[in-house]
Amino acid sequence: MKKIILISFIIALSINAFAQDVDGMRVDQKMTYAQVVAKFGKPDLYHKVNDEFGISEDYVYGNNNRLHFEETGKFKNFVITESRFAVLTLDIDGGIRVGDPLSKLDNFKYGKPQYVRTDEDGGEIYLLYPKCDDNVYLVVRDSIIVTIFYYYPV
Repeated sequence: MKKIILISFIIALSINAFAQDVDGMRVDQKMTYAQVVAKFGKPDLYHKVNDEFGISEDYVYGNNNRLHFEETGKFKNFVITESRFAVLTLDIDGGIRVGDPLSKLDNFKYGKPQYVRTDEDGGEIYLLYPKCDDNVYLVVRDSIIVTIFYYYPV
């Protein structure tokens, strides 16, 4: 029985070891429209759809910064293209922002970002947390982060 509890505890720790977040709002955190607006302000574009899993919502701010919620309020995906949002604030003091140099992650506690490929526009795509299914990606140009995105694994 002790082994089962220990294994369960280790699995729970590993699941929560990576903290994908935008300004402290964790992936899988449940939030209402009012809570999102209170935290980030009124979106420039808001889209809501009822589907078989509940309500899906997209909040778009400024230049295509997108926060996506599914299952009636669970934060699932994000795309950040401007410095107004900090990402990974639960893992990195002050988080990372668009406009930061990639070198800010040289001493990242989970290892340096791993180069994946070059996109069609010439941006280099890097992966954080390479040993985890919950991946955060960075698009980098001239050693500067220009986009940060995360898609919840299916």
